[in-house]
Amino acid sequence: MSILRRIVAVTVAALLGLALPATAAHADYTFYRTSPHVGACWNKVTAYGGVYQVTNNLLNGTSSTQTVRVEVHRPGVGLQSSQTYSAAAGVWKAGAVANVSIYYNDAYRVYLNGAKILDLAAVGFPYYMMNCQTVESPSVKIRQAISYGMAKLDSLYVGCAAGTYRMGTVAPTTLYHDGTTCGQSRVYKQPAGTTGYDCSGLIYKMFQHAGVYFPWSSSAAMKSGVPKLADKSQIRVGDLLVKNGHVAMYLGDGNGDGIPSVLEATPKWQNPDGSWTGVVISDARPYLNSSLYTAHRVSGT
Repeated sequence: MSILRRIVAVTVAALLGLALPATAAHADYTFYRTSPHVGACWNKVTAYGGVYQVTNNLLNGTSSTQTVRVEVHRPGVGLQSSQTYSAAAGVWKAGAVANVSIYYNDAYRVYLNGAKILDLAAVGFPYYMMNCQTVESPSVKIRQAISYGMAKLDSLYVGCAAGTYRMGTVAPTTLYHDGTTCGQSRVYKQPAGTTGYDCSGLIYKMFQHAGVYFPWSSSAAMKSGVPKLADKSQIRVGDLLVKNGHVAMYLGDGNGDGIPSVLEATPKWQNPDGSWTGVVISDARPYLNSSLYTAHRVSGT
């Protein structure tokens, strides 16, 4: 279901006095405050230097009216825009789109009933806030695994030779991981104080975080060890798409645009300091359409 259709359905249900659907609060938005749920869906409209277009929302499951105010501030300039909206008990309200500049390092601030609940700068903004592509899984374990992975979006890619550093270990000093020793084409830089992943390291940590038995720490081991689905048409959120050399987690089509997504760690783009950003949300279709990739479901999820 698309964001708009979901908002309309929930709002109509509230106006008619119907119960809110249990999944409405999680599928298409990232929430940074619950009871009431206050959240946003971020869309980075250009690869470099553009803006985030932020759709704000308030899902009020409390017994009283709640009010949210959203502000965008620019350093050295001040308030750029603001919006205030209220929701009565049992009503979902979506605010106007806020344009948050990446280039100017705008600050995005959210207030609930006058109290600040969020103050974030756009530069280096974590992609875990951009959660529009994710369908909610009925499995608590899968939701916990995806939550961990979303929180690592925009992390560095450090390659297959990084040892424990490919599983999120913080670099004590600047490190260089030679991927040519394990079949990759370059050396990956990991600046001091940063965390990084490779494809299988990310998936391994996601399931570990969710408390799922997951002894496989390489894509080859996942391909041979995780139960294989008979057909990719059976795939659901949280399943793995694997070939020898790469693995990604299927996220479904949360925003209803007909393009399913995956969460993966892959060398996506090089940064000015020579490191590579790698934990990203990508189009799932190349993996679904490739005979090299098979679909797998982790037991217990």
